[in-house]
Amino acid sequence: MPVHSGSGPLRVVVLGDSVAHGAGDEQRLGLPGWLDRELRAKSSVVSATLNLGIDGARTANVARVLREPAVRVAIGQADVIVLSVGGNDLYGDSWARLFSTVWPWYQRERTLIRVEGVVAVIQRMNPSARIYLLGLYNPYRRNSVAASLSWIDTQVNLWDSGLIQEFASTPGVTVVRIVDLLVRDDRISPIDHFHPGALGYAAIARRLADAF
Repeated sequence: MPVHSGSGPLRVVVLGDSVAHGAGDEQRLGLPGWLDRELRAKSSVVSATLNLGIDGARTANVARVLREPAVRVAIGQADVIVLSVGGNDLYGDSWARLFSTVWPWYQRERTLIRVEGVVAVIQRMNPSARIYLLGLYNPYRRNSVAASLSWIDTQVNLWDSGLIQEFASTPGVTVVRIVDLLVRDDRISPIDHFHPGALGYAAIARRLADAF
């Protein structure tokens, strides 16, 4: 089913953490800018994608943003909402990383509950919008020894599979995996060597545009 069947332009909002915001992009377009390029290349009539991403945001930060009146209006008018959230709840500071290492299943479950809460708020604001929920990737790939790399990759897969299972029966929500797009070194930021770079964001945007 198409995400937009009206006569006006497609309205897209990107919401969430640093991947939503576009951190690390040496061309400073970020995910919203690359998504605009992809959609216009497909001859879509689109409004400029609204960037509501915040570097370092966790689910609680996104929930606060969603209480702002201007944001509520933007969400209510959107046809598509791209949401990137959960990674910082799991790994955003030393305490989160400790819990994710010692009790990974518990940390995943409580973070999934928080993400589900954010999605529920968005759906109450706009029941007809299509929500695309981004999975995680391994930002430590270049700096990890083999054992650590394997463990992190497993946790990413478990998180993504949990997202897919959580929202499998939720109408209007699609989980979009990105881990396979960011295994190439040239798609990681040359600025911080952590976030996606321009090629990484372009690849994510292409996958999203193809899914719309």
